[in-house]
Amino acid sequence: MFNQRKKYSADHKVARLIKKGNERAFRLLFEQYHKPLYLFAMKMGIHQEEAKCIVQEVFIITWKSRTTIDESLSLKAYLYTITKRLVIKKIKRKALEESYLKDPDNLRPVYHQQTEDYIIFTNLLDQAHEGINKLSPGRKQIFMLSKQQGLSNEEIADQLKLSKRTVENQLYRATKELKDMLGADFTEK
Repeated sequence: MFNQRKKYSADHKVARLIKKGNERAFRLLFEQYHKPLYLFAMKMGIHQEEAKCIVQEVFIITWKSRTTIDESLSLKAYLYTITKRLVIKKIKRKALEESYLKDPDNLRPVYHQQTEDYIIFTNLLDQAHEGINKLSPGRKQIFMLSKQQGLSNEEIADQLKLSKRTVENQLYRATKELKDMLGADFTEK
């Protein structure tokens, strides 16, 4: 019992020193716990290299968050909790990666999808330009002032000496015509 109290007191002293930024105390903590934490990570199913990385990360996290360490709590429990959380995170990430790689659609080269998307986009853009050119001259002018130059309906109305309601109607009809021209594949759902 006395030996446990002594260790408990020593842990609190080390925690207090680490909290103040004492690198020597931190080094002592590392020397005391790096091997047990490594073995703990290995027992949870992590490979050697991954376990080494996790233990390093545990101590990096501990050092970075040293000012928030609660001196009244066990440093050992603190370190093991961080290790456990990192191991679980690693296992979940590995499972996610494996499930991602099992899906054949995910293995298709990205450049293929980009090329296909580019072709679809350029075709859609060509159709949109063609559709805009088919609008009546007045409707086309209102549409271009709104969409290309970013003018508000009021600004367009003032510039063209039209009522705001006329501008709104012409924009609505232009948009409807373009949607009809582009077809069902490209309209909003």
